[in-house]
Amino acid sequence: MKKRMFSKFSNYLHQAVEALTPQLTLQEEFMYHWKSVTEFFMDSKGDRINVEQTSLSSHLDQMIVLLQEEESSIERGGTGPCMEYLLQHKLLETLYSLGRTDHPPGMKQLVLSFFTKLLSRLKQPLLPNISVHRAVHRLIKSCGEVKAGPSETEEIQFLCTVCAIVKTDPYLVNFFIEVPKEKPSPDSTDPVPKSDFSLVQSLLALSNSADSRVAVKSCEGLMLCASLPEQNAAVSMVNDTEFCTQVSQRLIESYLKLPSNVHPSELDMVEAKWGLDIITESEDQQSFLGKRHLISFLSWLDYCDQLIGVANPYIAKSLSKSIRETFLDVIMEPSLLQTSETGAVLATAYLTRCLRTVCSHPLLAEFCKFILGDDMLPEVEGTDKWRVRRRLIDRCDHLSEELSLTSLKLFDMLLQKDNEFIIYNLVLRNLIGRDYYTEDTVMVKVEDSRTKEESQSSEDSTLEKSSPLSSTSSSPVPSTNRNRIEVHKIVNSYFSLLPEDLKSSYQTADSGYDMYLKDAHKQYSDMCEMCHPWSWPKEPVTSEVYHMTTFYEGSFLRMILDKLSRLLDQSYTINLQLTSVIAKLASIPHPNLQEFFMDPYLCLKDNAKSLFNVLQKVANEIKTQLGSDPELGKKLVIARKSLLGVMPTITRLEGQSRLEAIIVFEEFCKEMAAIVFVQHHAVMSRS
Repeated sequence: MKKRMFSKFSNYLHQAVEALTPQLTLQEEFMYHWKSVTEFFMDSKGDRINVEQTSLSSHLDQMIVLLQEEESSIERGGTGPCMEYLLQHKLLETLYSLGRTDHPPGMKQLVLSFFTKLLSRLKQPLLPNISVHRAVHRLIKSCGEVKAGPSETEEIQFLCTVCAIVKTDPYLVNFFIEVPKEKPSPDSTDPVPKSDFSLVQSLLALSNSADSRVAVKSCEGLMLCASLPEQNAAVSMVNDTEFCTQVSQRLIESYLKLPSNVHPSELDMVEAKWGLDIITESEDQQSFLGKRHLISFLSWLDYCDQLIGVANPYIAKSLSKSIRETFLDVIMEPSLLQTSETGAVLATAYLTRCLRTVCSHPLLAEFCKFILGDDMLPEVEGTDKWRVRRRLIDRCDHLSEELSLTSLKLFDMLLQKDNEFIIYNLVLRNLIGRDYYTEDTVMVKVEDSRTKEESQSSEDSTLEKSSPLSSTSSSPVPSTNRNRIEVHKIVNSYFSLLPEDLKSSYQTADSGYDMYLKDAHKQYSDMCEMCHPWSWPKEPVTSEVYHMTTFYEGSFLRMILDKLSRLLDQSYTINLQLTSVIAKLASIPHPNLQEFFMDPYLCLKDNAKSLFNVLQKVANEIKTQLGSDPELGKKLVIARKSLLGVMPTITRLEGQSRLEAIIVFEEFCKEMAAIVFVQHHAVMSRS
């Protein structure tokens, strides 16, 4: 009871004393807290207590609060007495020195936190003041010095705060680049001394932190520094730091950890974006062994791609070149060109997955040149000097079905990328001379075993059932140096390639032409949108620069057409992938490619063959087979139902692979007819 009464009396006495004590000004209170900090170090030099056991944190926090109160009470742009005191007496320099010694333990964390709050909570620009940026610079250089240090979290918060301020005023970054004072004489053999870009150096050190949160934040800071428009900073970041080397090396290290026994199909199911949580080891083993390493690699590649996409052009080009020279040329090329079939399949699949991730133009350009070389002039038969390109094209027609399939998928992915060079290198450079065309050749006729009247009747009925063109059959297709052809005749040319007796889709209610029209419209629209900035011509052109004495379609197109001619002898999987590649080629809106590749009525030179020519050859083989097997139509229906899962079969039919090839052929003809119609409609809409 007495104790409680004494406590109340003490409180009343304390309140009375406070009431009698004159109220301190902001400056006096600010100075009081600062002196409390300095007096601690004067009185406690030998103590080794932790900073949490002291009142230092509360004093420093109260100084920030007072600076904020002062700032809110003065005019914008003005400086109050508390801030003047901080600047004139170089409080930040003193705090840096106190934090540098980390005495008492935890003092560095406290100082870093104070700097972070000072820079982030006050609205007035502080960094331009020499007493501020000098202390900030010195504190930046102390970050990342100790690996796995106790102050990593506070260090990265401080560095990211500085980065955010620099982002709003990029010129400030120059305060953190130390240019060497002494330069070697012109006659000296000594290397040119490098500038010290402390902000980037510290961020690089922390990017290797074992704490994933610290590592991610440091990478965000590096991305911000790389995006600054200041050219001096960009040059220094590339030339004076290990930025490009470390980023590329980390990509190499993560690639070398990739699983060597994963199936290529599993790569397509893995999604990875930089900065997201990495899966645990237990989750890794539940899916497939090595998935964790795969996600780590793809995440870092995605980071590189994102960084290059926003970076200063000088940094973007330099980092892309570094990745090309250290990763693609040194690590990836030997993997691709190895003699081991299994290893080559996996390396090609990894490269395809990399291409799917890469979107930034500088990095994509380096990937393309690595795969295809840099040649833009017409390709001469047998003279492809670029090993990777030549080997990958050859492998599309390899004895190993898995290697062929993986290589075709790589080119399928290439044709989806937003890069004009890919299309020129693979296809256009041998077509824009228009050396495939002649005015003297008799117009190609659609071959059919039926009489002319039967053929015409069949074409009309097919068009009525499957094509929406019957009401617009008189619409012409624009072309040069030849008669305008009615588009419905071109569409029907594709529809009538396969005899009606062998069209199994109608008997399974699976004609699917509307679906092909929808898909063709989307694919063609996306391709047109991608190609629009390249200002391609609207009509076929003849370029003397790309003129060839003897026409050669190029190794890629030749491989595609040759492989299509063997459609009946290839597996269902290969044929699906092959026709997917051809459909993408057919959707490219360059008039020379569309003319050469798809027009059945084009006057071609004797040594030139178009897509339609090859399809005619395959159709004739199918018709020959029909003559020797009167039950072929029924077998095709069974095979189609089996593919659709409507009629599961325990045993495969005799000649199942050829039956599936004929089904692919039928569907592909419908797909080409849809693409022709969509292209025609787009041309007519423009005109």
